[in-house]
Amino acid sequence: MRTLSFLLWTTCSVALGIWLATAPVGGRTPWEHARRLWADSGVSLPSLPSLSMLRGPKAAPVEGRAAPPIAERHTNQERDAVNRLITHRAEK
Repeated sequence: MRTLSFLLWTTCSVALGIWLATAPVGGRTPWEHARRLWADSGVSLPSLPSLSMLRGPKAAPVEGRAAPPIAERHTNQERDAVNRLITHRAEK
């Protein structure tokens, strides 16, 4: 019974989502109406910073200049161990 109830609610939710995205009501879909109402209300979410603020300022790329090399964080001993594993596998 719980599985049947879960499937019924899932089907209803998917159907409602499809209807909101595709069925025209007054020339626009209900989703477009909701987006317009949200934009017209002037409500913003100051607690959610934009992604650009999270990334920080980004320098513009300069033509003719290569990206800085990536610094490796492995010791020579670790590098040699990996090389031994790789050559051991290649020999099989």
